[in-house]
Amino acid sequence: MNDALDWFWGVLQGDFNEDPSLSQTIVGGIITAIPVVDQVADVRDVIANLHQLSKDSSDKWKWVALAITLVGLIPVLGSLLKGVFKVLQKFLKQGGKHGDEALEVILAIVRGAGKGDPVKWLKSLPIDQYSKTALKHFDEITQKIVLGISDVRHMWLARQVLGDNLKRLELVERQIAQLQKLGREKVPEAMRFLKQELDTLLARAKPAKLEGATDTANTLAHSAKPLLRLDYEVAVKRRVGGMVDGMKAAGKSEEEIAKAANAERRAIGKEFKDKTDPELREVIYKRNQELYGDPLGPKYDDLKRGYAIHPKTRERVPIGKGKPKTDTQIIEGAQNPGGGDFPWDLIMEFHREKKTGDPATTADLLRRIDAIVNPSP
Repeated sequence: MNDALDWFWGVLQGDFNEDPSLSQTIVGGIITAIPVVDQVADVRDVIANLHQLSKDSSDKWKWVALAITLVGLIPVLGSLLKGVFKVLQKFLKQGGKHGDEALEVILAIVRGAGKGDPVKWLKSLPIDQYSKTALKHFDEITQKIVLGISDVRHMWLARQVLGDNLKRLELVERQIAQLQKLGREKVPEAMRFLKQELDTLLARAKPAKLEGATDTANTLAHSAKPLLRLDYEVAVKRRVGGMVDGMKAAGKSEEEIAKAANAERRAIGKEFKDKTDPELREVIYKRNQELYGDPLGPKYDDLKRGYAIHPKTRERVPIGKGKPKTDTQIIEGAQNPGGGDFPWDLIMEFHREKKTGDPATTADLLRRIDAIVNPSP
């Protein structure tokens, strides 16, 4: 059974299978040409989940992974919900560690999507409705695969070319049909589990209401920032954090991880600064040059020394308090998006004025931002 499923998984990987056998190529071409399964190539993540479940259908986390994939297929909100549940899944699989960080990322994702109070929005998710939609997608996809396999097995070309592999297809067809039957119970169960754990995590959220305002709980801290900044904060936590976790799992040294995390953080910084308004970008570059001796922030070697060397004067530029950082501190710092010294309310106003306002007002706002970010000695 395992050999049969691994072989069929090679079929459905399509272009992701770099070295398919002749039989896999032929079956793959036939299956994706059948009208009833012409959408299968667009849901390879579901196929990957089925492949994992075929090895152990009792593993709760494999059903959770499938449920998250199916959520991603829900129109309009799918990608947003998938991102939320992916972060939640990682937090849960780490044994509930770093809950505040997971919560911050989840709320930032929802705020960035413009959903208002993210806690209120997430708590009100109609999870039973989403479960029905996810299960509908699951039934449709698995049924298409089963029908596709059945059609292939009865084709003259398949019988001539595949030989014993036809028996493999029959085994896979039966296995997927069994998973389909199991999924009608397991998918809604996994969805309810995710919602329950999400609500538990949301209980940690601290309201931040504005005096005299309504329906503003939990919106102040992040919705007062530009969406580009929110995207940056999420990117730092997810990309750098994911890299760090992966390198730790691979047994890399702290020095290797610290160097890679610092480099990735600088790369993300450049990526987002390139998208920033040019005038505002110059203010940020000026600030970073003054604080770190580099427009993109501190480099690994400078952090280890506790100072940077000014490119023109060759003077030492203290970083932070001028104390050398350990690799552990550098790793932690690379995952912190910072920016606490920026006047986000003025920056938001600057963006609005630049689009529709008076040029003189825009210039005055830029001067005020620069004075705060780059105060005179």
